[in-house]
Order: sequence, then C-alpha cells, then structure tokens
Amino acid sequence: MADRVEISFQDTKFSDVAVDGLFAGLVAGLVMAACLSVTALLRAEMPGMLFSRFYPAEAASPWTGFLMHLAVSGVYGILFGCVYYLACSLPRLVFFPRRTLALGIGYGAGLFILAWYVLLPASASPLRQLPFWDFGLAHLVYGLILGWRFGRI
Repeated sequence: MADRVEISFQDTKFSDVAVDGLFAGLVAGLVMAACLSVTALLRAEMPGMLFSRFYPAEAASPWTGFLMHLAVSGVYGILFGCVYYLACSLPRLVFFPRRTLALGIGYGAGLFILAWYVLLPASASPLRQLPFWDFGLAHLVYGLILGWRFGRI
C-alpha cells in the first residue's frame, strides 16, 4: 500500500494558484454564459444578441462578444486566485470548502456591484441593457463556481 502524502497550502506556489484561477475563471465564465443564455431565452432574446452586447463596437459579432466574456472571466479568475492565495497565507485564517464557497459568492457579488454601478455606466456599455437580476444572478453563479473550484485545492 502506498503511503498517503498530504501537501499543505504553504507548498503551493503563487503562480500555480494564478493558473488555477485562470482555468477556474474560464469554467465559471462558461457556466455564467449558460446562465445568461437561459435568462435571455426566458425573456425571448436570442443568445447571439446577448453576446453581441459584450463587445462595445456597433454590430459586434456574437462570437467576438462571447470570447471577450471568456477573456474577462479568465482575468477575474486569476485575480480571485491571488485573493484566495493571500487570504490563505494569513496564519489564523483557515479555508474550508464552505468558507471558500462564501468567499467566491462574495467575490461574484463584488464584481457585480463594481460592474453595475461603476464600470458599465462609465463606459456606456450595452450590457447595461440587461436586467439587473439576470446580471446579478449570473455573477453570483460565477462566484459560486470559482469558490467551489478553489475549495477543492
């Protein structure tokens, strides 16, 4: 029988967590896109029209908007990985899966508030046309998936 080896979080490199954040952000972005697509279909809007709003140019391609959404999701995933790494580095703070889920949901909520009240109005983005609740729910789902992924590290 092989001995079980346990690796502490201190053995994890910052760069590894950033790469994990990138991939977790891409997965969370895909789930977020699915959530937004479902809510768009419930509003009788085609997903292509939805994703064309993610690119600021007039007559944007839905594929370009979708890829832009995934790119931003990956970057925010990297930032979450950095936040998670720094939070886990604190000596008294221990993250269990439930706490990590809560951190992820809080992160998604923070991104939503930042986007809805600061970034979208400042840029006059067409994403501002999305309903408040749809956009908020999608960000909470994004954060939930990020937290779930990092709770498994």
